[in-house]
Amino acid sequence: MHDGYQLSSKLFNKLYGDSEPLREIRVLDLTHFIFGPMISEFLALFGAEVIKVEAPDEGDRWRLGPYWWRYWKDSNLLFHHCNANKLFIAVDLKKPKGRDLILKLASISDVVVENFRAGLAEAWGIGYSQVSKINPKVIYVSCSGYGQWGPLKYLPSFDLIAQSVSGVALKTGFPGGKKYKLQDYYGDYLPALVGAVAVMAALIYREKTGRGQYIDIAQAECMMRIMHDWTYLSITGEDLGCSGNVDPTMAPSGIFKTSDGKFIALAIATDEQFLALMKAMGRNDLAQDKRFQETLERLRPENAAYINKIVEEWIKTKKATEVIELANEYGFPASEVVDDWQIINEEWRKERRSIGEVEDHMYGRVVIPIFPATFEKTPAKIKWLARPVGYHNRYVLKKLLGLSEKDIKRLEKEGVIGYWDNVVGLRPPCYYDIERDPIFNYKEGEE
Repeated sequence: MHDGYQLSSKLFNKLYGDSEPLREIRVLDLTHFIFGPMISEFLALFGAEVIKVEAPDEGDRWRLGPYWWRYWKDSNLLFHHCNANKLFIAVDLKKPKGRDLILKLASISDVVVENFRAGLAEAWGIGYSQVSKINPKVIYVSCSGYGQWGPLKYLPSFDLIAQSVSGVALKTGFPGGKKYKLQDYYGDYLPALVGAVAVMAALIYREKTGRGQYIDIAQAECMMRIMHDWTYLSITGEDLGCSGNVDPTMAPSGIFKTSDGKFIALAIATDEQFLALMKAMGRNDLAQDKRFQETLERLRPENAAYINKIVEEWIKTKKATEVIELANEYGFPASEVVDDWQIINEEWRKERRSIGEVEDHMYGRVVIPIFPATFEKTPAKIKWLARPVGYHNRYVLKKLLGLSEKDIKRLEKEGVIGYWDNVVGLRPPCYYDIERDPIFNYKEGEE
């Protein structure tokens, strides 16, 4: 009989193999910022050929949006996270010849993703009605703040707006206190994941029927639909409100400060776990107290608040390592609240390869998030980081559309296609010799 742990280790040991389940899928990415690019990014991680279209000179505006204006090797590290494994071309969609190039690429693509203002893709002649006529099997995705119809369709939206209009921001913070935005860009990442799942479902449908379809995704709806609060309100008439660090389904629970200035997260779900915690604390009296013996009694607000306070005072006397040792010894759920430095240096994360170390020929080594699920045969992987504006012009236009060097020179002269402006975030790293790059200077018959 196989040992389960040994088998798992063996199965998942080769996480960077050649199997790419979406290798035959081509995605035309007409998006910018985070929400749209992350839809195609999830697909690119599993081998889809993603062609990202940007405006000449300026590119995707997210290239110029690093945290606190801090660039890494002349680039925005956050942009790499959203755009790894993609091919980058720069086409002016407002020019007729630019539109024609996009339609030619759309005609040979399986998926098209856009996040322009509602109706703008149609106005430019590259919307679903136009693309589906030349490619009936296309899966066309429009993603925006509020969807393609309704009274709010023309309003712009970003992560903070999506968190607010969906009701998520109202549930953050502590009862009676300030409201907080969830850190990072969950209002983009989660809707993007929904978008990637929708594309996969549409690809399966097309495999069965031969038919493509149109998909409309709204940030506000995606965030709203991960919450059950409004369903609870509709049934009980009660607003769940904010719970801070407490899990309303568990008691005791919360995040507590230790004697050495660290923080411990603790969540007790069962009577057995509560008894284990009480043994560790040396509080048999509380284990015998009728207010805490059963889960439903512990969850009464007054009882939960009382036991949380006692646990808080106990953890305050312990170092973080002491609490974790006791949790392991007695068997109750607890974990240190770790920082970024711990995440990228903890050995178990490296062993499971949940930390992605990429060696990129243009940017060098970087630690970057990959896909959180571990696959036995078809792992997600990052093959290269984002590239400068227009980097793959020759590769894509020659290899996929059959254009000649003469054709490309003419399009460059007419301003139909272009490259980066000499601005940090758009250009190659200052140390990189772009003139010797074989992909940027791609010739027919060479890869």
